[in-house]
This record gives sequence, structure tokens and C-alpha cells, in this order.
Amino acid sequence: MVYWSRVRSHFELSKTGDENMITSRTVVDACGIDLEIDNCVGLANADQELADGPYMTFCESPRFIEKIRGNPGIGLTLIPESLLPEVYGMNVRVVDDPKWVFFSIVNHLARIKPRQPSRIGERCSIHPSAHISEVGVVIGDEVTIEPNVTVLSDVIIGRGSIIRAGAVVGVNGFEHKRTSKGILSVEHDGDLIVEGGVEIGPNNTIVKGFSYRDTRLGEDSKLDGLVHYAHGVQCGPRCLIAGAAMISGHVTIGADVWIGPNASISNRLRIGDGASIALGATVTRDVPAHGNAVGTATVDQRRWSMAKSLMQDVPSA
Repeated sequence: MVYWSRVRSHFELSKTGDENMITSRTVVDACGIDLEIDNCVGLANADQELADGPYMTFCESPRFIEKIRGNPGIGLTLIPESLLPEVYGMNVRVVDDPKWVFFSIVNHLARIKPRQPSRIGERCSIHPSAHISEVGVVIGDEVTIEPNVTVLSDVIIGRGSIIRAGAVVGVNGFEHKRTSKGILSVEHDGDLIVEGGVEIGPNNTIVKGFSYRDTRLGEDSKLDGLVHYAHGVQCGPRCLIAGAAMISGHVTIGADVWIGPNASISNRLRIGDGASIALGATVTRDVPAHGNAVGTATVDQRRWSMAKSLMQDVPSA
């Protein structure tokens, strides 16, 4: 159960009242720019399909204009002056650096996100050296937290889970934007949901949610040491993730998946139920259910074995 009102996503605020609207005051508070804008219910990616609204977005390239124009959920677009000839009939505001303004608002909303005092369940074992944020954490019953663990805000830990020594959970991930004002680091405002019976190994880094997705560890999943689990990664139940695996942002992992030591999985991929990722594999494409990914430019092991067999059958010249 979530015990506090939270933003639904990285770019989108839940519509729980006028205080959550994006207004001219919001923009002034975020970046000091006075824009006359009507209320927007939140922020959105330029190419996200939205049923309700209006949302604010930004655009720096003509190739996104038609997507925005045809999206009924987008009510206001921040653009540079160079795009004015392209946006006839659209509701826009011209700013010097739309990306900087947009993500400054994202950061402002993340910082003022409402959080309730942290809650700790019954029969928990928490080492005195562990740090647990005073707000925005919900810890279920019978949870074990070992020495030097850090639990930051926006984390929900299910019953009977174990956080091994030195792990950091709920941290901001690696999201930085190049702008005219320099590199802008973007705050994360999603949650990290650790379901019941999960074990997070020593010195793991588990990043909280970002860009429309919470981060989630499925029930009874077990992580070895030194695993990096990036923002928006979601795994199903009973996954086993071995030491030093690196899982990039927004990866979707099914149930009963094995990820071997030192495996690297690129962002936004899908790993099917029962799949196996071999030791040291570099995964750059989806892996089907019960597939086996091996090698540094991974292909499905069965297809590779078949191709290798066919090559062996070709007579030499």
C-alpha cells in the first residue's frame, strides 16, 4: 500500500487538486521565467499519447511537431523561436532553451513532491548504522536491513525482504540533459517498489522510478552483490540476478529469469519469462521467453547453435 500522495510519473502530476497544476507561478518558482500560461494538469513527453489533459511539453526539433499537433492531450508546447514557422495553430510559448525550462520544472516538482513520515512495520531488524529517510519510506513487517544500508525517499519495501550490507536503494539515477546553461541533472520522482520476500545483495544500487515508470522488484526475486538496477527497471517474481550485473533503464524482465554475473542489458529491452542471460553477456535486443542469450553481441543461443551447425556442414573450398 502507498501511504502518501505521489506524482504518477516523471513528467506527469496526478490530478488531485489545483495545487498540482502547472501554472505561471510554477514556472517562476522553477526557473525564474515569467510565462503567462493557463493551468496544465502536468508535464508530458512530446510523443506520448495522452487521453486527457491539457499537458505541457517541449519541442526543439521539427520532426516532433506533427505528433504534438495530433495529440489531444498536449495543451501547451515550449519551443525555441526558430520553430515558430512550423507551429501554426498550436498553443506555444517561446523560450530561449525549452529543454532547460522543461526539466527545471520537472526538478522543481520532484523537490516539492508531498511525502508522509516514514513508517516501519513490526518485527523488523534494522542495524543502527543503516540510514532510512525520515519521509517517504514504507517498510513492511519482518524486514531485515543490514549495516550501512541507505534507504532514501519514495521506497516501499514488502514483508520479509532483506537488504544486505552497503546497499543503496531509492537513489536518483543517471539522467542528465545538455542545455545552453550547462548540464542539468534531472531529479527522479517515481517510486521503488520492493515486493515481499526480495533479497537485495550487498553494495547494490537500486534506482527509483523515472519517466512514467516506477522501479519494481518482483516477489521473491534475489539479487547478488554489486548489481546496478537502473530507473524504471521492472522484474517479475522469482528472478535471480547474479553479481555485478548491470541492468539499464526501463528494462522489463519477466518471471523466473536468470541473469548471470557481469551481464549487461541495454535500456528499454524486454526479457521474457524463464529467459537465461549468460555470464558476461551484452544484451542489445529483446530476449524471448525461455530464450538463452550469450556473448558480447548477443543472439538467441538456439539460433546461434543452429547457424554454427549449418556453417560446419558447408564443405571447405
